[in-house]
Amino acid sequence: MIEKPMALKANLKSFLDEKGNELELTDQAKTIFKFLTTIVSSVSENINQPLIDVDLNCNSRADELSCDGCIKATCIAIGMIEWHCDTCEASGTVTNWQGSLWDMQERTIH
Repeated sequence: MIEKPMALKANLKSFLDEKGNELELTDQAKTIFKFLTTIVSSVSENINQPLIDVDLNCNSRADELSCDGCIKATCIAIGMIEWHCDTCEASGTVTNWQGSLWDMQERTIH
């Protein structure tokens, strides 16, 4: 039986201090954080699009990965972004990104 890779479920606040600034991270965590924030920026900037082609390769989430697939992502619920590789089975979600420095949604003042 072939096992699917586990989905990366990330809470963006896990990488941030109480002021919303990036915590001091290991090199591996910095790589993942950059990967996730690029997804958040791309999706939130195009929040009404059904599926976003994020300007990322799958292998950019860790140094030892060899997949050259492209990342696609969408906002599936309020505050939840889902992403996947178009080549391998890598996938995941990002939560608690709204209101962060990487949230590019246009603000409406009522």
